Order: sequence, then C-alpha cells, then structure tokens
Amino acid sequence: MPPVVVFDLDGTLADSAPSIALALNRLRENRGLMPWPVARFRPWISRGAPAVVGAALELSVPADADDVAVFRELYASLPGSVDDLYPGIVDALAKLREAGAVLGVCTNKPQRLSEKVLAESGIAQHFATVVGGDVATRAKPHPAHLRQTLAAMRCEGLPFAFVGDSSVDADAAEAAGARFFWASWGYADADNLAQRGTRLASAADLAFSVLGTTHA
Repeated sequence: MPPVVVFDLDGTLADSAPSIALALNRLRENRGLMPWPVARFRPWISRGAPAVVGAALELSVPADADDVAVFRELYASLPGSVDDLYPGIVDALAKLREAGAVLGVCTNKPQRLSEKVLAESGIAQHFATVVGGDVATRAKPHPAHLRQTLAAMRCEGLPFAFVGDSSVDADAAEAAGARFFWASWGYADADNLAQRGTRLASAADLAFSVLGTTHA
C-alpha cells in the first residue's frame, strides 16, 4: 500500500506571505492607506481571505465579497516562482514520490490561485490533485474537504497523513482520522499546535518523518 500524503498549501508548501502582502498593500494604497510590512500580515493569512482583507483595510468586520474579489485579482496578477517555496520542499516532495507516495493538496485557497501557485513554483507535477476551498463541498476545517481530496486522488478509505500549519488543518485532520504533521515554519501560533500531531522542525525532516510514520 503506497503512503498517502495530503498537504495544505499556504504556510506549508509555499510562503505566499510576500505576494499576499504586496497585493494587500496595493489594495491599501488604492484606498489611500499607507503600506504595511509583510510581518504585519503574516498572523492573519491562515484565517482566510475575508479576514485578512478586512484586517488589511482596517475594518472591524471581515471584508465583503467585492473587496475580496479585488484582492484576488491583484494577487493573481503577480508572478510566482520556485522562490515562493519553503527551503527543502522541492527535495522533500521528490523523496516522497521516489518512495511511491501519492500526494495531494487540500487548501482553502481558491482553486484557480492554488493551481497557479503550484504551476509557477514548479511542483504541480508531484500532486495527483488539488482541491481548493471554492470547489470543496465543505471547506476545512470540515473533514469533507479532506475526504473529497482523497476521492480525487483515488485513495478513499486508505490511511493517510496530512501536513499543515494551522489549527484549521489540525482540526480537519483529527476529524478525518489522519495523522497530522504540523509545519513549524508556517504561519500558525506554535502554542496552538504544541500538543497536536507531530512537529516538523524543517522541510528537510518532512519526508523522513512522514514516511517513517506511515510505514510504521
């Protein structure tokens, strides 16, 4: 039985924060607001587009659909590259594939943007499927999102690992019965994940840790 591994995208495979911050700052500038440093946006990225756009526009509530749509168009216009990936991710994916693992991506990022990030960073070929939040029947943290991803991978009913960086990912993994590995290099507050799943110190540990657990 091949190892089955599903990944979150932002904060796990790719550091999208610089591009997201650039798009948000362009949105801020369009509203007459001064730009912010990337670090100010990072804590909000795992909370979803309405939350991060609302925070960027200094609103007291999540942004409406129009503001989110403008942000996504600005974000989609930015080019991606392999430099968007966290160090060690390319090698880790190659090692997993060499070991016969079947890989997928389960992300709340919209499908079009997810496919763009994977293609422009050069890692799309490693994944059997990607299921974005806007095509999921119910998005993470609901376990249906992971189950939909497994179905698209043709791995329904098989034991699997889920690699993510947030409590949303941990909740989804727990509800779906997955082994959870948390990417400590991502956007989440480590205190929220310290007692959940297996901590990955770096992407260099990813393949060894995941394969060791899934073969156990």
